[in-house]
Amino acid sequence: MNKIKELLKDKKSVLVFDIDGVLAVLEFGKYNHYYASDEDWDKFVEDNNLYTEDKVSKKMQEFLKDIDKDRVYVITQIGTDKEGIYKKEYAVKYYGIKPENIYFVYRNNDKISKLNEIRNKHPEAEDYQVIMIDDTPDVLTDVQLKTKYSTAHISSFLDI
Repeated sequence: MNKIKELLKDKKSVLVFDIDGVLAVLEFGKYNHYYASDEDWDKFVEDNNLYTEDKVSKKMQEFLKDIDKDRVYVITQIGTDKEGIYKKEYAVKYYGIKPENIYFVYRNNDKISKLNEIRNKHPEAEDYQVIMIDDTPDVLTDVQLKTKYSTAHISSFLDI
């Protein structure tokens, strides 16, 4: 039996969230999930903050409201430093995540190194109590195959 929902609610767990598609609803295009190509996105984000209140997931906001923020982190991919500024402001303002608990990577396969940094901040936790929460199966599978940390797809929150 899968115990991920139980683990997500456990006060001893260390929760590590992605932003796009997890803490930010992936509704950036007019009729699509995304604005454009990655290159066009990076150019557009330099002058436009797309991480606004309308992208907040009320379900995730409700889930996180009473969670100990010392045990909540973000690891998110960015294309530009400006995107990182917008994402950090967003996570702090709408989810109460501590600025020092927000990490950026330029490639999703770098998330494991940041997970290891977070793990080292919580020596009292078991490896399985560190949970990467993402919407990208490739990220979750990478974590599953290369670490002893737990993984949760955003869909686990649909019935939580």
